[in-house]
Amino acid sequence: MSYGEKAFFYRTSYHKRMRPLIISICTVLMIFLLSLTAGCTWQASAPADQGAVPAITAEAGSTKEQMVTFVREAVLYAGSHDKDTSLSEFSNRNGSFVRGDLYLYAYDFNGTTIAHPVNPEKIGINRLYEPDALGNFFIYDLRAAAINGSGFVEYTYINPVHNKAVEKKLGYVEKVDDTWWLGSGIYYGPATPQETTASATGPATSRALKEYVDNAAAYAMANGKSTAIAAFNNRSGPFVQGSDTYVYALDYSGTALALPFQPEKVGTDFLPVKDPAGKPYTAIEIQLARAGGGYLLYQYPDPAANLTPALKISYVRPVDDTYWIGAGIYTSEDRLIDTQLKQFVSGAKDFVQRYGKEAALAEFNNPKGMFQSGELYIFANDYDGNVLAWPYRPDMIGKNHRNATDAVGEHHIAGLLDKAKNGSGMTAYYTVDPLTNTTALKISYVTDVDGTWMLGAGRYIRPDSRVLLP
Repeated sequence: MSYGEKAFFYRTSYHKRMRPLIISICTVLMIFLLSLTAGCTWQASAPADQGAVPAITAEAGSTKEQMVTFVREAVLYAGSHDKDTSLSEFSNRNGSFVRGDLYLYAYDFNGTTIAHPVNPEKIGINRLYEPDALGNFFIYDLRAAAINGSGFVEYTYINPVHNKAVEKKLGYVEKVDDTWWLGSGIYYGPATPQETTASATGPATSRALKEYVDNAAAYAMANGKSTAIAAFNNRSGPFVQGSDTYVYALDYSGTALALPFQPEKVGTDFLPVKDPAGKPYTAIEIQLARAGGGYLLYQYPDPAANLTPALKISYVRPVDDTYWIGAGIYTSEDRLIDTQLKQFVSGAKDFVQRYGKEAALAEFNNPKGMFQSGELYIFANDYDGNVLAWPYRPDMIGKNHRNATDAVGEHHIAGLLDKAKNGSGMTAYYTVDPLTNTTALKISYVTDVDGTWMLGAGRYIRPDSRVLLP
């Protein structure tokens, strides 16, 4: 009987009388396999698009052969236990599938983490388009190997036992069944600046942007401030992606420490600087960094457009109590305001025109009405600033909100009203995200109704947002 036939047998046998015998046979087979692989090299082929499998032995760590045996043992375990029991064991940091530098991870074929003993916070998160330090979608590549049954993938990743340094990693994965797959990996040395130079395209989503900045922060914490600042300032270094995405660094007084495309501005105080729309973006970034991190929408010179100011969304976070870092994607209103949001607002305006203002406002203020769709709901104000519709704050109806300020001190209601008076458009501000109960950036689209009032709706920018695709 072949290995695949054994695995299939273990997965599909439900005869209670035979189960103890099957498990015993499994144990004997695994001991035999381990004895074989201890003294020989297991030969395997990578998927066609992965190239040749490198001859790799991790320094003072497990070998490629040991990693493969480890994953195959886990597949057998999954075949002789129910899925919930298996996932619980694979996620147990003190369990039988964490051995020295080897640990097991599990994903479904959508790319969602279903077991991870080292990063349990990733369980339930879809990581299909999460980039490594090279900008490659490594989970996507690992899944592709698993779809083919098994295979190797090379990528770069933060090593938790080496102070979170970015290192080269070889992963090996195997399919369990048509719904999920398992894998493990071995680190085999630090990634050099040339190897960690990011791809030309840069991060394309809010999640990828956050991961990019988090990787840079991990590098800074592992290598020290002076080394990190030098790397961030290196235009040809590991933290510049393409011609317009890069890591920048400032201290908490607003002084620039790293600006790879504007080296002449290093040492400049950016605290009093405002963008062309009058937004004091550095002051806001400092607030966000002090709070642990967050997103910001503003205008900034684009290196890919001869430093002409362009709309940019950045993610910033602290490194330590002396400085913080960020990176951004140059974007546009059309990318940020998706078709669904525009249609939602347009549909509300059509409803007003068909049924009249009174009936429409009654529907907009109904928290279970037709204009509640997931996180989307319609809000409305007249041009004096009086609240006409706010389904989750009925206590605010009729109150004047024009001079209200958001969490960073911006007059966001005045901004919404001014934008609507010009017909329609987008504005960004900070408010409490009901999903996380934390202050978050919200992008709203508003439209004029009849020259006397406006209505709109918005989305929060979270790591799982998909509105930033370039």
